[in-house]
Amino acid sequence: MSRAREVMVGVVIIAAVAVGIVGTLWLKGARWGRVVVPLEVLFSDVAQLSPGNGVKFRGVQVGRVADIAVEPDGQAVRVTLELDTELNLPEDAAVLLAPESFFGDWQAEIVSRRLFPGFAFVEVPPGTIRDGARVLGGYTLPEMSRLTASAEEIAGNLATLTDRFEVAFNDSTAMNLARAIENFGHVSSDLRTLVAQQSTIAMNITTSVDSAVAEIEASSRVARRSFERIERILSDPQIDSIVGNVNTASGDAARIVADLAESSDELAAALARADSAFSRLDRLTAQVAAGEGALGRLVTDSTLVVRTEDALAQLTFLLQDLRENPRRYVRLSIF
Repeated sequence: MSRAREVMVGVVIIAAVAVGIVGTLWLKGARWGRVVVPLEVLFSDVAQLSPGNGVKFRGVQVGRVADIAVEPDGQAVRVTLELDTELNLPEDAAVLLAPESFFGDWQAEIVSRRLFPGFAFVEVPPGTIRDGARVLGGYTLPEMSRLTASAEEIAGNLATLTDRFEVAFNDSTAMNLARAIENFGHVSSDLRTLVAQQSTIAMNITTSVDSAVAEIEASSRVARRSFERIERILSDPQIDSIVGNVNTASGDAARIVADLAESSDELAAALARADSAFSRLDRLTAQVAAGEGALGRLVTDSTLVVRTEDALAQLTFLLQDLRENPRRYVRLSIF
């Protein structure tokens, strides 16, 4: 009987050890011959994430957290995920760490960056591979302790603002604000009066514009009638004969002008000949005064001086009259 009891105790102990080993391996996520897909993620920090936490994609658990280690340069934390199967992840895939429950459990969720544009995911070049595993960027949501600290900081800032508001908003400030509101009421009343006046002015201007438009329309009608009359006059056959007569008169006037130009040329030639004669007469007079030639000798004769002077005076008068009244001596025929 004692032998059988010892065997029973041994069996129970062996079974308990086996159960403990199997349970430990199960809790650690032993593969048990299953093939896993590794995935590495870089975070600035991982909060309370620990190996063994679940990995979810679209709300479905697809793996677990296998390892957590700080990068050699100390600038990031590398988290190794083991997925149960190969997944068709988005091109902008990233990993978001967040609490899974209120009891301190955390999880890693594979998401698309475009769904969370305000989150500062760690930047990783697309298609980065390290040790045969794809590398993604991640972001960790603030944990409750950080949120509590932030809430306390916000509360402190609000308290400071409240104190400053109490200092700024005293009785004097309230009175000034009341006066400002009253002044604003006066300004509003003045603005309403001004708007009413401007409305009246605008109405008067509109009336004047309407009257001006009516006068312009009346003037347009009068001008239209005038144009119609002018058009009827221009379409009258007599206009053509009048235009023909005007053309004929213009031709006659052109011929008259040409004749006058020709007569002017002849008169100019006559005056040139007269100037030449006067020049020769001057030379002759000089010779006479010097007593040269027959005329000079005649001038020196005292008996003929008076007659010669009278003849010269008449000749001078004749030449002057020829210059002033050439038409008396030159006959011009235009027509």
